[in-house]
Amino acid sequence: MILGIMGNAAKPRFVPTVSSFVLLLRERGIKFLYDDENRDSIQLIPSELAPHATLGHDADIVLSFGGDGTLLHTAAAVAPFGKPILGINLGPGLGYLTDLESSNLHERLNDILSGNYAIEERMMIQAISEHDNKVYHALNDFVIGQHEVSRTQAFQVFIDGTPAANYRADGLIVASPTGSTAYSLSAGGPIIEPTLQAIIVTPICPHTLTMRPLAIADHRTVTIRSRGKGILTADGEHVRSLEIGEQVFVRKSPQSAKLVNIQRRDFYQVLRDKLNWGAAPDFSDEI
Repeated sequence: MILGIMGNAAKPRFVPTVSSFVLLLRERGIKFLYDDENRDSIQLIPSELAPHATLGHDADIVLSFGGDGTLLHTAAAVAPFGKPILGINLGPGLGYLTDLESSNLHERLNDILSGNYAIEERMMIQAISEHDNKVYHALNDFVIGQHEVSRTQAFQVFIDGTPAANYRADGLIVASPTGSTAYSLSAGGPIIEPTLQAIIVTPICPHTLTMRPLAIADHRTVTIRSRGKGILTADGEHVRSLEIGEQVFVRKSPQSAKLVNIQRRDFYQVLRDKLNWGAAPDFSDEI
C-alpha cells in the first residue's frame, strides 16, 4: 500500500505532526508519497515526492492534514482518481469534515493500512458558465456572488431550463448534500444527509421572507443568471468573474469524493458532537 500525504503547511501543527508521521512510516518501511505543493516544509528525498495533480493516481489512500478547507482542496485533486481520503484535523478549528484528530493518528495507522474503515461516497457538483468551457467541480458548494457587497442583486433561477424563481439577495449558494452543513446552513438552508442525492439552492440574505431555499433532484440542471456583474467561487475559492446576465449551469458531477470514516460515526452523531445540533437548552441555572 502507498499512502498519499497532502495538507496545509500554514497550520501551526502541520510540520511537527507530519514530520513525526513521516519518521514512523520510514521506520516501518511503509511507502508514501508527499504532495510537492508543500515540499519545502518537510525534509524529503525525491522518491517520496509526487506532483499535487497526480498524487491521487499513485496513492492507494490519501491523508489530508489540516481542516475542512484543506480537505476540500484535497478532494478537488483526488476525486478524479476515485481514491479514499482520510481527513486529519490539526485544530483548533472545528474540522467538521475531518474524521480523525492528529493525536490519534499513530494508534490508528494499522487500521489505515489494513483498510479497517468505512467509506462514504459523497456526491459532488459541477459548474460551467456560458462564456467559459472549463468545468469546475465542488464537494461543498458553488457561490454566485456580487462585486458590490453592500448591495443586493437580482438572480434568475431555472430548473432544466424552466423558470423557477427570481431572487433578490446578496448571492446564491448551490450546494451538495455534504455542503448543506456549510455555508448553506449558515444562510438558512436545510440539513441534508450527505449520502443523499440532491442539489440545494440557498439565497444569501434574501430581500423578502418568501425567498426560501430549494432542494432539487440530482438529475436536474440548475441555471443561474445574475442581473449584475458577479463572481463564481467553488468550495470557497474564486474561479472566475461573471459578466452581466452571464448564465452558470450547475448539475451533479460525474466525480464523487470517497471520505474515510475510520471511527464509523453516524452522521447525526457528528452533528451533535461538532455542531451541538439537537441539544436541548440547559435551564438548570434558572431560578
